[in-house]
Amino acid sequence: MAALKNIGVAVIGLGIAGRVRVRDLKSNDNSCGLKLQGVVSRRPVDIPDVTCMSLDDALTSEDIQAIIICTENKLHEEYVKRGLEHGKHVLVEYPVALSLSKAKELYEMAEKKGLILWEEDIALLTETHKLLKTKAEQTGIKSVNYTVSGAYNGWIEKFEESGLPFISGISSIHTMVDLFGNLRVVTGRLELKDDGYSATACLETHSTKPIRIALSRTQSKDAFRKKSAVFEFDDGEVIDLDKLPPKPPSKQGLFMQDLNLFYQAVSEDKKDHRAHQRSLHSLEIAEKIHSFF
Repeated sequence: MAALKNIGVAVIGLGIAGRVRVRDLKSNDNSCGLKLQGVVSRRPVDIPDVTCMSLDDALTSEDIQAIIICTENKLHEEYVKRGLEHGKHVLVEYPVALSLSKAKELYEMAEKKGLILWEEDIALLTETHKLLKTKAEQTGIKSVNYTVSGAYNGWIEKFEESGLPFISGISSIHTMVDLFGNLRVVTGRLELKDDGYSATACLETHSTKPIRIALSRTQSKDAFRKKSAVFEFDDGEVIDLDKLPPKPPSKQGLFMQDLNLFYQAVSEDKKDHRAHQRSLHSLEIAEKIHSFF
């Protein structure tokens, strides 16, 4: 078995997602060749054997060939651009940017420089999504009702920092595009309340089948993040996510699976153009939904 090619990485941002990335990179189960060289964080770094460095140091270090961006959404575009400018491969939490035009620029920059720009969306790696994708390939969809709710978290309610709801919640659109291909926006609505907000989008598949996505957040600290969805297919089968039996945990967590895919793309220089198109089409859909607000 050939030895893995080591690729030095720095994690930028040490919130919940950043800490998971660091945990997986340090884990004995890390089966890929990504090697953690340090973290960039405004928070104190209290993780044993992890080096804290400045962003400039991470971008100029010859020991670092890739960066993983886990910051608030408003910083994604700047950090992706700086990483690419310094010749680094980039894995970024979704969204890759807050607008379609900026995302196009970043993907084009990565292409010209021969670098990998990888947008994480672990929702596409779940066993439930794989089940739905297999079903969608076998028969047409009749309708989808998809809802995600949760509490404010200090940034998602600040639209200037996180983007409007279908930007910060663009994973819901990624999911539908991955399952059903290009979609058309019928209408969208945003309702601002004293204690939160709700946003709704009505979409159509290429065969005019309806997809409804509802995203809501509340100030209540008792509100936990919840996702529910009902998929009705043309053959009469209904898949209700709330009624599916729990799946046994996979040997590798979703974030580790994502790291492995990123490593494979970088080490083999495999650009996933379908993922790029899904990312851009999802941003296009989000902006069309927001045009109704």
